[in-house]
Amino acid sequence: MHVLIISHGYPTVKDPQWGCFEKDQAEALVGMGHRVTVAVLDMRFRPSNQTFGISHISDGPISAYIYFLLSGKLIPSRMKRFVFERMMLRLCRKIFRAEGIPDVIYAHYMFCMARLRLVKQKYAIPIVGIEHWSELNKTTLPSRLMQMGRTAYTLADRLLAVSPSLQAQMKRHFGVEAEVVFDMVSDAFLQPVIPKKNAKPFVWLAVGSLIQRKGYDVLIEAFAQLDRSALPLGSSKNEEQLIIIGSGTENERLHAQAEQLGIADRVRFTGMLDKQAIVSLMNESNAFVLPSRGETFGVAYIEAMAMGLPVIATPCGGPEHFVNSDNGLLVDIDNVELLTKAMRQMETTIDKYQPETIRAYIQERFSAKAIVGQLEEIFGKVIKQKSNNK
Repeated sequence: MHVLIISHGYPTVKDPQWGCFEKDQAEALVGMGHRVTVAVLDMRFRPSNQTFGISHISDGPISAYIYFLLSGKLIPSRMKRFVFERMMLRLCRKIFRAEGIPDVIYAHYMFCMARLRLVKQKYAIPIVGIEHWSELNKTTLPSRLMQMGRTAYTLADRLLAVSPSLQAQMKRHFGVEAEVVFDMVSDAFLQPVIPKKNAKPFVWLAVGSLIQRKGYDVLIEAFAQLDRSALPLGSSKNEEQLIIIGSGTENERLHAQAEQLGIADRVRFTGMLDKQAIVSLMNESNAFVLPSRGETFGVAYIEAMAMGLPVIATPCGGPEHFVNSDNGLLVDIDNVELLTKAMRQMETTIDKYQPETIRAYIQERFSAKAIVGQLEEIFGKVIKQKSNNK
């Protein structure tokens, strides 16, 4: 079948993580014999990274079309819906002329679904929408998001959520029923050989945007408070390391925190990296830790687990659905003391975690084969339903 993916981005050399989850699924669908086109409305403002108008990327078997006109921040709020819907219609017309009309549209995120109103009116292509957006974790949503959600979810012929927690939030906020299809892990994390690790020095790894929601301030505080006396005989003070991969608004504040706590020489901030570089650093690490304050799933955790790393996480909307005693530990949100204790425990019991067993668990539940199999069934049903309704 021909699948048009509506994505919030598409990875480039300068922006390797922009739309990477959507691209992973695009590659997985191609790998299962389907034809995939990707459509992106680029509403950012990064002049050095953007081409005005509609640009086409031929990425192996995937055709990606990116439409940049102007930053969304420059469009008055009352005009956004009008502008976004017409931009999406123009982009889809261009794609349909070049690639043909798809059998199904697969839209990621509420804001991408909402832009498809005019496209659905004109072409009546079935739409499957999948929600990832962390904004929905909030107790109360602003009126603009409530309106957007009502529009977006009405357009979808089938609605998916990437975790049971997000499924419940969608039901609570909008009264809609969604089916759970978990995020998938890229083969880039399942295929490399897992190397034998040296426990000295013990290396912790964290991956994710440097934003307040990810809880890096709690992690850095806990890392500073680790009690070295509880480590195995032969461990020396201040030998552990913490690698943080990502970029974001908290960058300067987190650097300053590490300096203030006297651990800057043992905390390495790498900035944003591509998959190959992340895999390389996972091979150097002993365990993954990210005390997030809120997730809709948490792909970074399963990527680490796919590389055989045990994880420490929080029950923040996603990790509680896949972290168990065989592959990691869960600690309360915003609890430095419990996080420090968990990190100490994992350091001293690291040998109990079996890397190949952790990988096998992830492969069975979150591999491309597992997730694409679910998507194929769902796409087939909505396509058949459209055909029966003609």
